[in-house]
Amino acid sequence: MNRDAGVRQEPGLKMEWVGISGRMAVLARYRWWILLATLVTTIVAALYVTRLPAIYASTATLLLENTPSKVVSIEGVYGVDSSRDEYFQTQYEIIQSRKIAETVIDELRLTEQKEFVPVQSSGFGLAMVKGWVQQQLGRLFGSADAGPPPTAEEQAYRLRQQVIGEYYQRLTLKPVRNTQLVSIQFEAQDPQLAAEVANAIGQAYIESYMEDKLVATQEATGWMRERLEKLKSNLRASEESLQQFREDAGLVDVEGLLTLESQELEKIANRLSEARERRSAAESVARTVSSSGGGDIEELASLPEINRHPSVQRLRDAESQAEQKVAQLSKRYGPKHKAMITAEAELNEVRVALRRQIRELVSGIQQEYRSARSQEATLSDELAAARQNYQGLSKNESQYRELQREVETNRQLYDTFMTRIKETGVAGDFNEAIARFTDKALPALLPSRPQKGAILALVLVASLLLFSFMALLHARYVDVISRASEVESELSAKLLGIVPEVRSLNDKSTVKTYFDKRQPEFGEAWRSVRTAFTLQHMNSTGLAMAISSALPGEGKTTSAISLALSLQQVKRVLLIDCDLRKPKVGKAFELPSYQPGLTNALCGTHSLEQCMYQDEDSGLTLLSAGTVLSNPLEALSGDSFRRVLQQARAQFDVVLLDTPPVHAVSDALVVARTAGSMLFIVRADHTRARLAQNALERVLENKILLEGVVLNRAGKGAMKAQYGRGYDTYYGHGYEQTSPASAPRESAA
Repeated sequence: MNRDAGVRQEPGLKMEWVGISGRMAVLARYRWWILLATLVTTIVAALYVTRLPAIYASTATLLLENTPSKVVSIEGVYGVDSSRDEYFQTQYEIIQSRKIAETVIDELRLTEQKEFVPVQSSGFGLAMVKGWVQQQLGRLFGSADAGPPPTAEEQAYRLRQQVIGEYYQRLTLKPVRNTQLVSIQFEAQDPQLAAEVANAIGQAYIESYMEDKLVATQEATGWMRERLEKLKSNLRASEESLQQFREDAGLVDVEGLLTLESQELEKIANRLSEARERRSAAESVARTVSSSGGGDIEELASLPEINRHPSVQRLRDAESQAEQKVAQLSKRYGPKHKAMITAEAELNEVRVALRRQIRELVSGIQQEYRSARSQEATLSDELAAARQNYQGLSKNESQYRELQREVETNRQLYDTFMTRIKETGVAGDFNEAIARFTDKALPALLPSRPQKGAILALVLVASLLLFSFMALLHARYVDVISRASEVESELSAKLLGIVPEVRSLNDKSTVKTYFDKRQPEFGEAWRSVRTAFTLQHMNSTGLAMAISSALPGEGKTTSAISLALSLQQVKRVLLIDCDLRKPKVGKAFELPSYQPGLTNALCGTHSLEQCMYQDEDSGLTLLSAGTVLSNPLEALSGDSFRRVLQQARAQFDVVLLDTPPVHAVSDALVVARTAGSMLFIVRADHTRARLAQNALERVLENKILLEGVVLNRAGKGAMKAQYGRGYDTYYGHGYEQTSPASAPRESAA
């Protein structure tokens, strides 16, 4: 795991790698894995894509008429309102309707086309895996044995439903924006079939509209004919009722009778009004005469009604003349004069005539009053009779009008339905299509999909991004030590050196590899560790240092041998194999199994000098593990081990002790505490930071001096990160990085 930060990690927190450089370093470390996974994915995708059948798409274009030509207006019959915005959306849904789909499937017999019929695969593949998953889910939810096997009809129904589903998956409807055009696209493996289906869909839609229109017209015509018969019966019944009423009421001309009766009623009312006025005037005069008592002629004569009478006026004038004549004669003659007597006689006659006339007028006024009352009563009776007669005529007229309106209404409905039937019949004969083809579908020359090149390019890019992201996640969450900088940041320990990975390195080849001139970088790395260790212990002798790791397989034995060989070139060094459970130092130098070693010295069967072995080629002195013991921890914890270690310190400048891993057993901590210090080995890209931290915590808890950490088997990237880009050209002659994909790494422990 690569982290490009050099800050120290707080306890309990992970160090975050930030920046583009850190991510690019991670991708560079994982580049072969990323490229290999991308290549494999692309090859698999290519194999899958090459097996995909070519799909051809054909497109037919329809023009939807929103204002079809009409011989008559029959929108109410067929129910199409092409002026609304929802009209075209409705037509699109009709084109994609199940009715159109079934018509096309039956017409072209798509249920017999191989590409529409699901094929049961007998080999291993996605279909087999899908079937197995469905079977397991059915068993899990109790639907695997739901009933008896399906019948032939059920199988045919299921097949038809599957074909319909496949039909809808291949159908695409594309309305052309801001036009009345719609494109019908259909996909099939056979280009000819794709064109036929696209054209058949458009034709089925046109015929479906015409058929539905014809059926609707026929149904409307039938319904209107039934309704027309009922209306005809209603009209006939209403006419008969009107005629029967005329006969029963004896009506000839209702309007003329009402007019005459109205005029007669008006005349009687006028006459009655005049009679009432006369009666009122006569009554007034009669009351005045009655109030005067009727005996005093002078008083009666003073009444205005009598005084204004013409006969009374003439008599008054005559009386006045007679009085004037008497007055003139009285001035000449005496009372007994014949002329005076004659004049007075004439005056008396006039007065007698006046009185007689007044009495006649009073008698006439009474008679006139009685006559006016009688006439008023007679006219009132005539008016009441006339009114009663008029009311009877009005009632008959209202009933007559009601019957007449019913006849007119029934006649209007009858005429309307008769006209509509004729219009519908004419419209049914004129069956115009609602849509027409502008372009019919033609067989495609090139497949529309799959676009194999684009798919492979997309798979290549997507897999490259995916595996790069996975590499970043792996580097982020798999907390292994990969770089020298991570030793200090993750483990909070001093780095003594970094050792490159060598191809096919094992315990037996360690000595040869160290001195191999074809791989100088390995020996040079350990000499760098020797230099760092020597600088820490200038002018010191009798040093003892345990060498261990967190877990097995990290190269601690190889590291112990390599460090011992490098120190042997400048100091006297003794390498002791303290891994009594799995000793490997003796095997590395090909010592016989009976060679006495540490356990023999601890048990006292041999002296230390008898147990030590000096390698002739390197001059390194060894103390192998010796005879296997059943209780190695007790042997290493006793005083015998301390005495042997003191003797070794006295004879050698440096004593290196190869110990078991810290997490495996407690032997390493016991040996290191006796020795006083420990060198910790960490395998690059293998040792988890958390395990290494726990191991070092145990070392420090036991008050053991940690000399430092060696990053073992580091990759080429880690070496370049530590020493720069010139490392490969300076030390890398004959050295090549072992790819994880090309050769497996062998354990050196």
